[in-house]
Amino acid sequence: MDNKKCETCQEKKDTEPTMFSLETGHLLTKPIGYIESCFAEKNGTPRQPSVCSLSRGCLKISKGVFNNPEHSVIDLQQFSHVWILFVFHKNGRLSCKAKVQPPRLNGAKTGVFSTRSPHRPNAVGLTLAKLDKVEGGTLYLSGIDMIQGTPVIDIKPYIAEYDSPRSTHSFVEPEENKRQHEGNCDTSGNGQETSSKQFNIICHSVENKVEDKAEISSSHSNVLDDHKEKVALETTEGSSLPVKESCSLQEYSSRQEGKEFNILDQRTELTNPVNTGIKDGEDRASTCDSFVPNWVTESPVPKLKVRFTPHAEMELKQFQAKFDSGGPSFQYFQSIEEAKCAISTVLSADPRSVYRRNRCLDRLFYFSLDTMHMTCWFGDGFAEVVRIQPVSQA
Repeated sequence: MDNKKCETCQEKKDTEPTMFSLETGHLLTKPIGYIESCFAEKNGTPRQPSVCSLSRGCLKISKGVFNNPEHSVIDLQQFSHVWILFVFHKNGRLSCKAKVQPPRLNGAKTGVFSTRSPHRPNAVGLTLAKLDKVEGGTLYLSGIDMIQGTPVIDIKPYIAEYDSPRSTHSFVEPEENKRQHEGNCDTSGNGQETSSKQFNIICHSVENKVEDKAEISSSHSNVLDDHKEKVALETTEGSSLPVKESCSLQEYSSRQEGKEFNILDQRTELTNPVNTGIKDGEDRASTCDSFVPNWVTESPVPKLKVRFTPHAEMELKQFQAKFDSGGPSFQYFQSIEEAKCAISTVLSADPRSVYRRNRCLDRLFYFSLDTMHMTCWFGDGFAEVVRIQPVSQA
């Protein structure tokens, strides 16, 4: 009997710490898998997933989490994008500060929770990746900003209806109906007629919104078609190697009427307008749409034009697709044009830190992408690739 009591007490002791930690928010996280990425190091890795849509990687669910990892991703392929929660495992230090200097502010300080800095009280990152396919318990992703070996702690499907803020409008009951209710009038006939009219008005409003959305979608397609050629020419100025049209050009930036903009951002504005901040004293509740600070949409750090030296282009042409034989080959990219497109998008966003940008102007910049190791230098408003070597030879 005493032995049974001891066993019961021991079971309670074993369960109590877990419940206590969950209730107080002290979680013992366990990676569900590790990212295999085209980015081997932090240097040159995009700060946001939208910077380079051609960056690829995969995530294999660990059998230490589920005996049958493939069961955990059933029906996930029905979603186009997924949220990836991961750990910034290469921070180098556990300490963090309340104020940080994000590269987009070029040295100015702001609150850490107003930024996406990796140096946070809990080094947890969040990225929205495109789900290309699911095979067994492995997810194949694109548009990532995570490096090789990144521990992943969770996956959630992206659902635009829930994850993308939209305008909301409150319904106000007409004054005439209010007076009828207050007077205890018989609304069995008039009430039904009024409700029917209101329903028709709401349906008509919804139909108009659907038509407007269709027109917006058509307008977005025209915008992309009009700018594809111009964007490709500006971003790869000074190079003779053509950029394949099928590669993503939405991430390239271009100039129009002296103002820099991003095609992807313009698409967002067309489908779901985003306010660039609110005025002092303005009621936040009266603002229906989502909004962001001006420094996010109007960064003081300009987009860069990217060019390749003839020697770098010749070295790039030596790479082959992974299914070809002989010479260095790619692991993630499917063609030379696609690789060049990815290099250009990474450099056009200026991946340098604020320190390197301001104090190391005369130094070369190195970064790796897929199986390529790039040597670059930055000038006034441009970045130039001077050498491309296989990672194994760098």
